[in-house]
Amino acid sequence: MSLLRVGRSAAACLLFGMLTSGCTRHYEDAFSRQRPARAPAGGSVTYLGSPVEGATVIFVTEHSGRFYNAMGQTDSAGRFTLQTFRPRDGAVPGSHRVRIEKLTFSEPPADLPLQASFTAVETSHLPKKYRSHDTSGLTAEVVAKGPNEFAFALDDLPPAAPSAQR
Repeated sequence: MSLLRVGRSAAACLLFGMLTSGCTRHYEDAFSRQRPARAPAGGSVTYLGSPVEGATVIFVTEHSGRFYNAMGQTDSAGRFTLQTFRPRDGAVPGSHRVRIEKLTFSEPPADLPLQASFTAVETSHLPKKYRSHDTSGLTAEVVAKGPNEFAFALDDLPPAAPSAQR
């Protein structure tokens, strides 16, 4: 009986070791080797001087005729780290347009009957202009050798009017 207990413990340790060691690593294949290089990138988001927690930061760039998005989620200090294909792999080097949004959705009431319908209400916690690459006015230049730390200080000012071309 004690041998059985030792066997289960050894199996549990082996399973834990496999899960935490390298068995979950990403492997390169022909498709993933064609992806463009990425550079570590991240930064911070503040709104009216305070860190923004739970915001989604999205960088978009064009590289060799294709568009690539890098995304990150801000933590309680307003800090984010970007990923394009894999966690924390950064962003494709180049000029990026940036958008930032923080949305929450209402929860159904606890006493709502099962047959009743419920439509969640979306609440945006940042000015609407930041939800689009076209209106945010935010850009970032990601360079291959870094550093790629970007600080976005958001405000309530209306979007800038497009300037006239000469």
